[in-house]
Amino acid sequence: IIKTMEIDTFSKQFNFFVPPHIRFGAGKLEELKDLTPSLGKSCLMVSRPRQGSLQSTYTRIEHHLDSVGIRYSYFDEVVPNPTQEGVEKGVRCALDCKADFVIGVGGGSVMDTAKLIAFLRTPSGQIDWEDALKKYDNPFARSASPPSSIPFIAISTTSGTGSHCTQAAVVSDPVQQDKITLFHSGLFPSIAIVDPELMISVPASVTAATGFDAFTHAFESFLGGRTSPLTELMSLEAIKLVIENVPLAMENPENIELRSRLAWADTLAGMCLANGGADLPHPLGEIIGGICSRVPHGETLAMVYPAFLKYKEKIASRKFIQVASHLGLKPQAEALTTKLLDFLSVTKLNESFDKAAMSVTEIKQIQSHPLLDRLIPDNKTLMHQLMKDSLKSTV
Repeated sequence: IIKTMEIDTFSKQFNFFVPPHIRFGAGKLEELKDLTPSLGKSCLMVSRPRQGSLQSTYTRIEHHLDSVGIRYSYFDEVVPNPTQEGVEKGVRCALDCKADFVIGVGGGSVMDTAKLIAFLRTPSGQIDWEDALKKYDNPFARSASPPSSIPFIAISTTSGTGSHCTQAAVVSDPVQQDKITLFHSGLFPSIAIVDPELMISVPASVTAATGFDAFTHAFESFLGGRTSPLTELMSLEAIKLVIENVPLAMENPENIELRSRLAWADTLAGMCLANGGADLPHPLGEIIGGICSRVPHGETLAMVYPAFLKYKEKIASRKFIQVASHLGLKPQAEALTTKLLDFLSVTKLNESFDKAAMSVTEIKQIQSHPLLDRLIPDNKTLMHQLMKDSLKSTV
């Protein structure tokens, strides 16, 4: 890996900040009973429906909380692409049960909801979203958390969002059909439990979408200008882990070794994202997800990536070659693009656009979204063309 990095990388200035206490490995859920007493006596569990596919996981968590006398209540109404209304309802639940801390159990939608409930909790239960968006818009700023916020524990059940080690939370505004992202160091969880045993029930399609999400975090942060010797090493390792292990995990979902590799890739990529930021695919994907909330985030990314790769390989060829070399490919930018397009095909993520079954109205809304004019203001034509190419449409 060292040979693929620029020599002057080690003399550059950089920042690196990831505060969560991460407990990683099969069986680590058992440590929950040792970690929670210091946070208080009552918690709000944020989850998908309690009677759903993770019911046995919730039961295990309840057992650990019972064993140390922690009271718990549920907010189990999290939906994919969570909404502002849902977060507000969760805040009211946290107030009603007098929660001292929040536990989020699930994937990205649950993590984002739980983060925002804990961070934006107010004595009144009201959230001023416009004010929050203005205050919490810088991923790399440091400031005090709101005085009434409470701690958050992340228990991830998928390998993709990296939310257990990032300072971001995404929420949908159904009225504006938009997705907004809040950033603050207080959105990092206090504790993150990454137990691959909780991920063996993840279906193949979700394994693919979340795994690709992890890849994009590692890849896009690697392409950016905020890299460091540490994040470059982490990105390259995460990229390789995803490319090599997602197809295998789709075929062998109960293989704990494969699940562990993907959980580690997700964790590495999340730390890279927290310190390096994302590139164009993420805001482009969030435009699609804001209008078509039924489409998982990883699949929106899969839609925009082919056009993004062909655009980016020309202006970031050196970094494309670094990644290609690390994957054992020919040291050519085009070789990496071909490999990643093959990956999308093997995982069936190249079918994401067809699967979404967008209406003509939705496509028009996406292609005329005002954010396309703001991403790179001096090159609005390019942004619109990237989105047009991503949706394979001439509407």
